[in-house]
Amino acid sequence: MAGFPAVDTLGPTVPDPESPEPGAAVDPAALIEATEPTEPVDGESDEAGPRRKGHRKLWIAVGVVTLLITGAVITASLVKVPYYLLAPGSVRRTEDLIQVQGATTYPQEGEIGYTTVSVQSATALGWALAHLDHTITITPKQAILGTQSPDQNRQANLQMMTDSKETAAAVALSHLGYTVSVTGTGAVVVALADDGPAKGVLVPGDTIVAVDTTPITQSGELVAAIGAHKPGDSVTLGVQPYEDDGTRTTETRTAVLGARPDDATKAYLGVSSSTRDLHYDLPVQVTVDSGAVGGPSAGLAFTLGIMDVMTPGSLTGGHKVATTGTINPDGTVGPIGGIEQKVYAVKASGAELFLVPRSEYEDAEKYAGSLRIEPVDNVDDALKVLATLGGGTDVLPPTTTTTTVAGR
Repeated sequence: MAGFPAVDTLGPTVPDPESPEPGAAVDPAALIEATEPTEPVDGESDEAGPRRKGHRKLWIAVGVVTLLITGAVITASLVKVPYYLLAPGSVRRTEDLIQVQGATTYPQEGEIGYTTVSVQSATALGWALAHLDHTITITPKQAILGTQSPDQNRQANLQMMTDSKETAAAVALSHLGYTVSVTGTGAVVVALADDGPAKGVLVPGDTIVAVDTTPITQSGELVAAIGAHKPGDSVTLGVQPYEDDGTRTTETRTAVLGARPDDATKAYLGVSSSTRDLHYDLPVQVTVDSGAVGGPSAGLAFTLGIMDVMTPGSLTGGHKVATTGTINPDGTVGPIGGIEQKVYAVKASGAELFLVPRSEYEDAEKYAGSLRIEPVDNVDDALKVLATLGGGTDVLPPTTTTTTVAGR
């Protein structure tokens, strides 16, 4: 992901009459001495002496303050603090990243874009400057890493991206009439909603393998299991914490479900998850080149992008559309993080429409301005919205979804 611009530091501003070679070490005291006249200037009386001494003291004070400030800036730019900085990323066209073998593909005029967030470990200086930029969110490292190290978290996010692309291919092919099977071994917690019911109960990297007596093999099953409850219900979660050595020991944790922000009648755990050990049997080979970008939040974008590439008509009606949201094997769209930064990125991209998970809609609207934002619960919702642009369900052939889900 893109990082933040480097902060330049300025050296001492004391003049150097001898102009040393670039890169040579300079003694600040020598610089000060070099600016001091050693003989009275013609026409000056001895009374100028006190004034010269005053000037020397001023130069010394300026030099010392400059050196202190420079040292403080350099130190602040190097010292790490326990926070991450989330800043607007970019919107990238998915159709250019997709290759399909075993089926016909078509060139497209419009654009299904996936959105990114730039994440950077904060220095003391970056943390301070972030308070002056309303587009940046300061987040404790614990909220992102959980019990993982930065390297482990990076690898986990890359794996989540891989899983997301595979799920997107399965859902897209299923909506186009192909038969697809999927298996998994649990729902991995990717992110937690601020102040959600799971806060303090789960951490990123935990894998949920049961809700009460219901086994969980996929993230979609977790969504269904929570949806079968009511707000205020207490649930017992079977959880396997992340372990460096790969061991999987199940422990139980209890959570009291809240109400979904968009629908107070529906239960809400407040986690975004992906399927562990995800595996699909696909009749068509689909490849998506996501580069070094990690995380599962491009799932909806990749799903729509694959459908767009494999459909003669433009899924967007020739328009530029941005999306965000995880994708589950059953086609439901899950919540993501960094919605504020993604809205800013979409506005800067010139996209006409931004599709977001329904649970993120209210927050997204706060920063939308004139940007059109539409909430979706699943792929079918997204297709209906795209039909308002002359694409979506209007250009897809009538098919019957035939996804087969098998746990293991």
